Formats: sequence, structure tokens, C-alpha cells
Amino acid sequence: MLVGKNLQYVRASFDNEAEIERVVQDYAELLFGSASIYLPKKQIVTVGGKATIPDGYVIDLEGEEWYLVEAERGSHGTWEHIAPQVSKQFTAATQVSSLATILKLALKEVADSSRLQGLLKELGLRELDVPGEIQKILSKSPIIAIPIDEVPPDLLDWARTLKTSVRVWEIQKYLRESTGEILYLLPDDARPTLETTAGPDGTRSSYRSKGSNYWSLVLKHGLLKPGEPLYLDYGPKGAKKERFSATVRAEGIEVDGQTFSPSYAAVHCMKKAGSQRETANGWTMWRKQDGTLIDDLVSRLPEQAGLDE
Repeated sequence: MLVGKNLQYVRASFDNEAEIERVVQDYAELLFGSASIYLPKKQIVTVGGKATIPDGYVIDLEGEEWYLVEAERGSHGTWEHIAPQVSKQFTAATQVSSLATILKLALKEVADSSRLQGLLKELGLRELDVPGEIQKILSKSPIIAIPIDEVPPDLLDWARTLKTSVRVWEIQKYLRESTGEILYLLPDDARPTLETTAGPDGTRSSYRSKGSNYWSLVLKHGLLKPGEPLYLDYGPKGAKKERFSATVRAEGIEVDGQTFSPSYAAVHCMKKAGSQRETANGWTMWRKQDGTLIDDLVSRLPEQAGLDE
């Protein structure tokens, strides 16, 4: 339940998968980052001629990775619905013809979006370089992205069997019954609720925590300590980078006397440097004094961290 002065929102069920799809499309930057290109549904075909329609594709220009998006209801079941659906879509998405279709869609989206054109300038990408950059990203194996209303208990077991990375975001819906107003709760800092990472020899499971609260986990396990200094270097491509200092707090990262999540702390600093971006992945930007990214601290957590905490 979410409450405020004279306000009360209760947990509600999604009407259908289409509602989850709309949330993902509307808030794609909060899940995948401001340097992402979100592409809506487009039919693709397996080499055997089976047609399938993923819920979307996302190309992350900054992270140089791409996602095959499949919004799901947890009640549909992992092995009964999610596993066969994703398997068919992954097979189809990696066909040469499908990759050509996705590239074409992405280039059109870039041409039509003033936001993306401004982002390309900030990233230092020339217009002529964009097709090659996107092709390079699409040459990699896609990450399976599953926004879902509730994570089935066997979803991690299935994800571990795949030879590609899987990221799952649990999205919750809250309803104010008196007015019908709806709020959606996304994981903090866009950290997945569940994640597996593909390695050269197959897959290794990563970490799952309640509410994806990685910040409390890295503090609990002593990888960061309250009062510890952090820094971030940022400047739009072509401009001199500015160094921003911050302090670790139990609630997040303190910058300029205010405490934010890692990502919003990064956005705060980027705007001071002249950026117009509204989102960023602060975990891949803030560093300890020895240069270690705080994102790398997550991989140092014990294997079971967050599963039973």
C-alpha cells in the first residue's frame, strides 16, 4: 500500500500483458537508460518459418547492448508459457533478416526523434557513424528483458539454463480506488529484480534482492561504508570532463547536501555539467577512491546475497 495525506493506493492486478507493455514503452528510459532506443512490436520469423512478435526491442547506445523485450504475467507460468515464448522469439530475433529489420526500425526512430539526435551529439556519435554503431551492437547476443508483475519462483532456475543474459524487472500496479488513479512502481535505479549473466562457458547466476535493493546489500556486506567518498567524472563528448565528489550514506549518495539513489545522484551532476538527460545508470558512473565502479561491487556479493535477506 502507498499512502500520503488523505491518499491511499492499494496493490492491484494488471488488466493484461498489454498494460505491462504500455508501462514499459512509456517508461523505457527509466528501465533501460536515456541512451536507449525503444522499438515497438514487429513480426519476425524463425529460420523454420514460424512467425512471432516480441513486445519490443531496445538498443542501448551507451551500454552497447540490446534487448529482446517480452512483457509477462507471472500467473502464466515459467515453463508453461514464458520459456517457450522467449525461446521462439530469441531464435527469430537472431536471424539475419530480423536483424536487418531491427536496424531499419532503429535508424528511422533516430531520424524521427529530436531527443535521440541530441543524445547522439552528447555521445559524440556522428550521423554517418550511427548505422555502423547499431550494427555492431546488434552483432551481439540480445539480452532477454522480461518486465513482469510477479516473479514466479522457478523463473531463476529457467534463466540459468540459457546461454544468454536474462534481466527481469518486477513492476507493480497501485490503484486509488476513490478516483481510479493508477501509479506504477518500478525497481529503484532500474536495477533488475532478477538477473543472470552469460559468460564464455555458459551462464552464471547473478543476484536477486527484494526490491532490487543492491545499495543496502553492498553496505551490509562491507563493500561500501557510510561516510566513504565517491567520485564521478562527466562531460559531454568533446568537452573537458568535470569531477564531482559525493559521500556514501545509508540511504544513498549525498551530493550538494542532498541524498539520492546512485542514478539520480549521477543525473544531478550531469545536469550541472550541461546535460539535458533525465536518466543515467549511476552504478556504472560512480567510483570508489581506488577507481572501482560501484557496479563492480555487486559481482563481489556472496552468491546467495539477497535471495533470503
